[in-house]
Order: sequence, then structure tokens, then C-alpha cells
Amino acid sequence: MGLLDGLIGQVAGQVLGGGNNNNAVAFKLLQGLMGQSGGMAGVFQKLQAGGLGNALASWVGNGANQSVSADAIANAFGSDLMSKVAGNAGMETQEASGVLAQFLPNIINNLTPNGNASEAEGFDLSDGLDMKDITALMGKLMK
Repeated sequence: MGLLDGLIGQVAGQVLGGGNNNNAVAFKLLQGLMGQSGGMAGVFQKLQAGGLGNALASWVGNGANQSVSADAIANAFGSDLMSKVAGNAGMETQEASGVLAQFLPNIINNLTPNGNASEAEGFDLSDGLDMKDITALMGKLMK
């Protein structure tokens, strides 16, 4: 594992609240969602339009994160998008929805430490996780 891979793993572990293998999977799924939805703003829009506006508000806000089910995530993003993103990650759709349901609240919560959705705007995984994204994440985690 190279230096960049190790750094990505550390950052993913901090953002997602753990050090297991699903961290990288969650980031890969989010990368796919962002690439197909127009970035983080598109992900937020799909969550709101899909009936998860209250959950999203809790993730952005400073209180407790509302949990969501795998089915709710699948419904919010739609079966075509979830199937495509899951396939690109080498997973079944239901499994991918479950990983996102587990990790997306923490990812969004950590990208918006001051409770402002616009804080996540600079985070862009559509072209892969690179040093710019790692720097942005580290800055958010150090606040």
C-alpha cells in the first residue's frame, strides 16, 4: 500500500468513524453517486427529493444523525442509479444501499462540521479521491 493509499485509508477511517474495509467501499459508492448526480449538491438534491430531507438535515446539523434504511437510500437515488453505482463497485444493489445507509450520515456530518450544507461543496469525488479532497477533509476534521 502506497503513501497516498495509506493517507486515504486514515482519512476515510476518521470521516466514517472506523477502520474497516467498508470505508473504501463507501467512498467508492459516494464517488459514483457524485459523478452521476452532479457532485455533492446533486447528492443532497436526490436525498431531499427522495423523501430524506429530514434525515439529511440531521446529518448536516449539529445534533444526532437520523438513521435511514437501505431501502430508503435505494428509493432516494433510484434503482437505475443504485444499480449502476453498485455494479461499478462490484456489489449488489441492496448491499451498496446498506453500506450507504450505514456510512452516508457520518460522511455528510463530518463534511459539514458547522451545520452548513455549503461546507460540503468543495468536496468532489466525481474524479476520484485526490490530494485536494484529502486536504479538504483533513481541514474539516482538524476544526
